[in-house]
Amino acid sequence: MSVIAIDLAMHHLLAEPEDQVLVQAQLDAAEEAAMQFLNRRFFVDQVALDQARAGVSTAMEQAREANATAVAAAEAEQDHAMRCRLLEHARQALADAYDQADATAYGMVLNAAIQAACLLKLGHLFANREDVVTGTIATELPLASQHLLMPYRIRMGV
Repeated sequence: MSVIAIDLAMHHLLAEPEDQVLVQAQLDAAEEAAMQFLNRRFFVDQVALDQARAGVSTAMEQAREANATAVAAAEAEQDHAMRCRLLEHARQALADAYDQADATAYGMVLNAAIQAACLLKLGHLFANREDVVTGTIATELPLASQHLLMPYRIRMGV
């Protein structure tokens, strides 16, 4: 379910009503891309953010328990190579779960800049439905959506 209202997205694109299913799918993708870029989730209002944050400690505890079970199963494996691979899978699953919990813990309420960035991304997805452009001169547009999102990005890494 999108944070941005589908009516706003449809109006932004000047899309026809029969395009609503496509627009919704692309809006979901644009929002997810923005959240992945930010390394944090965004929510429609403070209530939704608070509700999501309330579940973070439970999610982390479940991840720890799942990791302990996976590590115990890996340690029981006789084959050394398989044991190492299973331990790596357990470690990666725990790291992924912690990253998801952090993205929610550091979540934020949707603001105008993030909404504009998502709508820009949506417009690009809607206008360019194919990977290839033929019969025209293709030029790369400035990454305005990334510029709008950059001040809110956390844990950028390398």
